[in-house]
Amino acid sequence: MNISLPQILFQIVNFSIVLGALWYLLYKPVLKVFSERAKRIEEGQKAAQKAIEQQEKIDEMKTKTTQDLKKESAKLMQTATKEAENQKNTILEEAKKQAIVEVDRIKQQWQEEQTQRVQQINQKLVEVVIAASEKVIGQQLDKKAHSKLIDAELNQVLQSI
Repeated sequence: MNISLPQILFQIVNFSIVLGALWYLLYKPVLKVFSERAKRIEEGQKAAQKAIEQQEKIDEMKTKTTQDLKKESAKLMQTATKEAENQKNTILEEAKKQAIVEVDRIKQQWQEEQTQRVQQINQKLVEVVIAASEKVIGQQLDKKAHSKLIDAELNQVLQSI
């Protein structure tokens, strides 16, 4: 076993060539694959982070929209309640006015009926008194004298009542 210098030099050159070839053929492509993979992983992480942020924004928008809708529905309910209350009050006022008008009309009608009844009773009373006085007196008085006599008596009766 002899160690010769040219052989060692040849082995060093050979090793350098193989190392250089491996460097260019394997190491650089492997580094390139690793760097591309690292880039893809980083891009995936960025995309995932963006997706998370977008989801958070969407959730925030949903929450805000839900709150806005709740506020708007509360306002609508409040407005509808006020309108219903106003309509109720208007209807009640109209009903009260109509009731007052109807009561006044019925009172007026009742008073007119009472006046007519009193006039009818007075007329019948006049006729009965004339008939009774004719029987008692035995003679007939003229209509004017009877009317004056009866009116005077009726006024006395009405004043005593």
